[in-house]
Amino acid sequence: MPTGTDEARVNWGGSTVTLDFEAETFNRLLIGVDEAGVVEVQDGGVLTTTQDVVVGNNGFTDGTMIVSSGGVVNVGRISWVARGPVVGDVLGFLTIESGGVFNVASHLWWGSTGIAEVSISGTLNQTGGILGLGSADFNTVGGTATVNVLSGGEMNLNNIFTTDGETKSIQPGSKIDIHGTGRVTLPGDFVDALGSYRDAGLLHGNGTPGAVTIETEAGALPDGDFNGDGLVDAADYTVYRDNIGSVAGLPNDGGLGVVGDLHYDLWEANYGAVASVLTVVTAGLPSASISAAPEPTSLILIGMLGVLAGPTLRRR
Repeated sequence: MPTGTDEARVNWGGSTVTLDFEAETFNRLLIGVDEAGVVEVQDGGVLTTTQDVVVGNNGFTDGTMIVSSGGVVNVGRISWVARGPVVGDVLGFLTIESGGVFNVASHLWWGSTGIAEVSISGTLNQTGGILGLGSADFNTVGGTATVNVLSGGEMNLNNIFTTDGETKSIQPGSKIDIHGTGRVTLPGDFVDALGSYRDAGLLHGNGTPGAVTIETEAGALPDGDFNGDGLVDAADYTVYRDNIGSVAGLPNDGGLGVVGDLHYDLWEANYGAVASVLTVVTAGLPSASISAAPEPTSLILIGMLGVLAGPTLRRR
């Protein structure tokens, strides 16, 4: 196994490398370099890089990574799927199965030049950087990326661009399709930004363009919010004062233990803090702004119904 500053390449005639133990951290992983390659991180396997993981690198070939239940991948920088020097020269397949975890510290460049297919039944956590589907610079359309967030899957993103201007996180030809109970989340209020992708037909629900629900929900409560109402204020001081000496501690106290001076310090340091907001996208009904136009036969039927429902003469 590679270690330290090593770069690992999986590219020998479609060979498959499996990992079912915690490997030492190494520099970078390239899957599919001139020849096809497959990496499977199985139950108990932990793969960690300090730099990028590239699934489908170059050479008119394909790369595949599968993160099985109990497997964990930690990407220290960028996750690339279908990255090549020439548009259309590579295929990349990333599958995160139920119970699998894929953590990324920076950008998601999927379909930057090639064709990327990503399936998420487990959990993807992006803690830095921005989403980029179908491009490697947010401006120029490159390849395409299709991301299927399947039932039970979580795609927890860090940030996105809106569709305004030239910078876009989802380029035309790429899409995110949410199925069943799958979810896409973003920290903060991204309702308008995600709504623009929905209205452009780039967010799908169960295979239908625009058929998603976008809403916000309360995220983590702040430390010092001892009454759990989402705001650190005078009411929390009252809870602290009334429970001094309690061995049970208080809600949202960071595990300080017996209620005492440290709780007061925590409350004072966080006074005014509010609960975070999480934007959540799930499969839902189609957006009215992209609803399909009625078929001609439907219009005829509507017209006939209108005639039948019109005013009638009453016999005197």
